[in-house]
Amino acid sequence: MDEIIEIPHRHATEQGICLSDCPKLRIVLVGVTESGKSAAGNAIMGKKAFDEVGIKTRMSFPCQGLVRGQQVLVVDTPGWEWFNVNGSSAWSVKMEIMRSMSLCQPGAHALLLVVPLSFSFSQRERRAVEEHVELFGPEAWSYSLVLFTILDRKQLRGSTLKQEVMLNVELHKLIVKCGGRFCALYSNPKAGEDQVAGLLAKIKKMMATNGETMLSSEKVLERAREMEKEEVGRLEEEQKRYEKIEKVRELRRSGRKMNQRTVDEQKYSARYNMSSDEPLSSRGSFRQSCKQQ
Repeated sequence: MDEIIEIPHRHATEQGICLSDCPKLRIVLVGVTESGKSAAGNAIMGKKAFDEVGIKTRMSFPCQGLVRGQQVLVVDTPGWEWFNVNGSSAWSVKMEIMRSMSLCQPGAHALLLVVPLSFSFSQRERRAVEEHVELFGPEAWSYSLVLFTILDRKQLRGSTLKQEVMLNVELHKLIVKCGGRFCALYSNPKAGEDQVAGLLAKIKKMMATNGETMLSSEKVLERAREMEKEEVGRLEEEQKRYEKIEKVRELRRSGRKMNQRTVDEQKYSARYNMSSDEPLSSRGSFRQSCKQQ
C-alpha cells in the first residue's frame, strides 16, 4: 500500500493566481448529498450560515466572515447522489458545482472534499468523488483536501484517524490523490480543541506547497461553458436521430396501411370478378327454378 505523503513544493505558474491579488481565503465544499458539507461550512464560519437539517442544497451558496483573524469565504455546493451520477439531474448538479467558482472570483485556495467517515467506502464512491473533483480540471487535485465528518469519536474504535484511513484501500487512494492531505471535523470535539484552527493551518500549508496560487475561476467557468455547449450539441444530435427514427417508423406505418388497402382491394376485386364470371346458363336456371316454385 502506498504511503500517504505530502505533494512536493510547487512554484507559482502561469496557470495560478498570486495570493496577493486576493487576500481573502476562499474555500469550496464538495461532496455527496448528506455528507455534512453544510454542517462543515457552519463549523468553519462559527455560525449557522448554511441550512443543514433535512434540506438539500440546490444551488451554490456563499458565506464570508472573519474566522480566527482571517477573512474567509466558504461556498457550499449541491451534492450528488451515489446511485445517479449520469442522469439529467446529475448533469445539472455538475454544472452548478462548476458555477460555484463564479462566487469565489478570481479563484479558490482549497477544495474540501467532504466525506462522512465510513469503513464501507467503496470503489464506486471513490470514483464518484474523483469524477466531480475533475470537473474543476486536472490541476484541482493540487488544491484538494479530504475533510472527514465524524459524528462520534467512537467511530475510530480506539485508533487514530490515520490508522483507520490506512485500513480502507479506497479512502487511502483518494487521500493519495490529494497529496496525502486530510483533516476531520468531529461533532463532539475534545475540550479546548480548536478543530477549525487546525483545518485552516492545513489549508495554509497546502497554499504554501502550491506556491501561493489558486485554482482559477475563469478556467473552470470556461470549461463549464465548453461542456454545456457540447451537451447542447449532443442533445440536438439525439433529437435529430429521434426525428429520423420517427420518420422511418411513420413511413413503415404508412406502408403497412397501403399494403393492407391493396390486399383489401384485391380481395374485393376477386369476389367481384367471380360474381361477374358466373355462366349465364346458371343464372337462367336460377330464374327458372324460381318460376317453378
